[in-house]
Amino acid sequence: MQQGRMSFIFLLVLLCQCGVKAVDLTTCEGDTAQLSCGLTSHVITCESDTASLHCDQGLIKVLSADYGRTNSATCSSGKPANQISNVQCTQDSSLSVLASQCDEKQNCSISVSNTVFGDPCVGTYKYLYVSYICIPSAAVIQTENSCEGDTFSISCNKQFIKVLSANYGRTNNDTCSTGRPANQISNVKCTQSSSLNVLATQCNGKQACSVSTSNTVCGEPCVGTYKYLNVSYICQPNNHFIKVSVADYGRTNNETCSTGRPAGQISNVHCSQNSSLSVLTTQCDGKQDCSIPATNTVFGDPCVGTYKYLSVSYTCAPNPA
Repeated sequence: MQQGRMSFIFLLVLLCQCGVKAVDLTTCEGDTAQLSCGLTSHVITCESDTASLHCDQGLIKVLSADYGRTNSATCSSGKPANQISNVQCTQDSSLSVLASQCDEKQNCSISVSNTVFGDPCVGTYKYLYVSYICIPSAAVIQTENSCEGDTFSISCNKQFIKVLSANYGRTNNDTCSTGRPANQISNVKCTQSSSLNVLATQCNGKQACSVSTSNTVCGEPCVGTYKYLNVSYICQPNNHFIKVSVADYGRTNNETCSTGRPAGQISNVHCSQNSSLSVLTTQCDGKQDCSIPATNTVFGDPCVGTYKYLSVSYTCAPNPA
């Protein structure tokens, strides 16, 4: 499979109930490091290749997908500039295509092509981005709606919440429509892309969770429309938390995150930021998921003029200690 320079390395963390899995992650300067103990996998596959989703245990549940191009670095090797310059190319039907092909299967392969997904941007060399989770075959996916102005609450008793999908907006004119005038429920193409992140941040890894269904919390995706929050989640019998063991923002070799960089930006291989570990542990320890920008603003600049990267080693442990 052709591999372009990915904006960051996605790693699938597979955990057994009684064990601890070590994960090493490298993120280029300017990108965002994604640490996860939530059993979520991310796959990027270049156009004309075959995407493969796999769950050793449990069944596939696709969370998000897009066939197109949103940056000029991924799957770019050997491609002329005009084929990778359009970075606003997305295919709205990508998720439904993947879900219909892969959900509730242990293994799934799908051709990454215009024939399967349609062509959202003619002349652009595209790639497929997929995020999915492996859920236990016995897990029950629960879906809840909460009308705007109410409070969304879920509980997993002694188990732990894992949010699979979320949208604050309106995709039909029946839900939360009682007593509402037609103009407040007619827009059924109202979605808020940040909904999943909001719910995951508030609820993942907790036994119970309450979130205000409001523009203040979720943002305002469609002014004048009466919205609702739609959330799908599972209750997990087991929970794991991030424990960062090693972290360094700097450069210790001239190969990592070097594509397209002049020699002067990668020649200093004795660059380390001593405070990197404390920054990561403060931000990420004890959480199921954590995102942190690999930037000088967050870590400080240990070597001005050098293009740096963040190297992290962490484990997913049963207790947040």
